[in-house]
Amino acid sequence: MCTADLVEAANDLGRAILRVLVTDRVAPGHPFAPIHWTAETAPTGRVDVLVAANPDPLSGQPDSKASTVTLGKYPARWYGFAVSTDDISPDCAYWAKARVPGGWRAELAGTALPQDWVAEARKLFGLADCQVASVSDQARSLARVAVHRDGRLVAALFVGPEPVALARDLVIALLGKGQAHDALAGRARGDVVDPGPTVCACLNIGRNTICEAISTGRARTVAALGEVLGAGTSCGSCRPELAGLVTRFGCREAAE
Repeated sequence: MCTADLVEAANDLGRAILRVLVTDRVAPGHPFAPIHWTAETAPTGRVDVLVAANPDPLSGQPDSKASTVTLGKYPARWYGFAVSTDDISPDCAYWAKARVPGGWRAELAGTALPQDWVAEARKLFGLADCQVASVSDQARSLARVAVHRDGRLVAALFVGPEPVALARDLVIALLGKGQAHDALAGRARGDVVDPGPTVCACLNIGRNTICEAISTGRARTVAALGEVLGAGTSCGSCRPELAGLVTRFGCREAAE
């Protein structure tokens, strides 16, 4: 099982489908999942359905850390990533959505392959009257659909047989203003710098920008990243990730 795969967690109480992160930050045999997803944002991602009604008699807190589950890879036949200027209500086996600047993003997966991904995209976004640009490779079960109105991107769907790899933040930034062909590429043009996935959310600083500063020697410590880029200087929640990047792309001692 790899990072970004889907896993089904189940016990006698229920089941949940969750995105996998392979890490050494949890002990073997002790899977962790956040409780913050709701039926409105990830109906199959609710871990409360796995928790027994055994609250502490004083605090009323559920005994969530003692719940036992079995884990197995979810048999998805397709994975998808979608963006839209308007809210969406996916109709597939797994989905999780979140607000982003300019609209919404969603991770999707299903066990049944639609025959027509363009029609499926129009249905997902509720945009039957908009123009569509698409590319597909049926032999490899790949499809990309960009929906545009008046030359501006209003939605896009990316599908593949494995978790979809593309520059998600870059596609999100195109919502409402980018061109359809730029979205279909799923990555930056040769004349555009791709900042990479966001690490410092407060100041919108991407991973590629941070790694470039480390590898070129402009910033070899977390403190230096703050001075050069501003990363980690606001809420500070990204500082552990910054330290990990310094360790990986710079000197190990500098991350300490």
